[in-house]
Amino acid sequence: MAAIYLKDVKEELRRVGDVVFKSRYRAPALIVVGKAAELAGGSGGGDRTMLANPSETVGQDFALIDRVFPVSKAPHAPRGPISLGRSGENDVSIPEYSISKRHCFFEFEPAGIKLTDCGSTNGSIIDDKRIESGEATMIRDGSRIFLGRFAFVFHTATGFHAYVKSLIA
Repeated sequence: MAAIYLKDVKEELRRVGDVVFKSRYRAPALIVVGKAAELAGGSGGGDRTMLANPSETVGQDFALIDRVFPVSKAPHAPRGPISLGRSGENDVSIPEYSISKRHCFFEFEPAGIKLTDCGSTNGSIIDDKRIESGEATMIRDGSRIFLGRFAFVFHTATGFHAYVKSLIA
């Protein structure tokens, strides 16, 4: 699947309109909004997860910035939670060395959506609260999620549409 960026999604909404856009984007989304940490010990490489140190400055100079990751099961994936990690074996694969091979997973429940950290190297932070490994935490539309050295904003499908629409208004 080709990378999706906010600029592409904004253009698509302008081109196809609300009804078609909503039919195409039925899953929640994670949007990379900035860099929130630096890699400890140099650049990533090999097969290991790199440690991330919190940064005073939020960088905007990375290819992941403004990238959109649909939070949905991969085609032909078994039923169950939606996995997120660096490895291509995840439902949501994020090519970044500060994100663990299997970083966290999302579960859809009647009460809402929960995120659970899988014991990742750099952990998961939701709205400034570090979550413990194995702890399921409810997330909501607009939650800020920190994974590795990047900051994301989580949107439900409805929230994603409203967010993109606000960018072109």
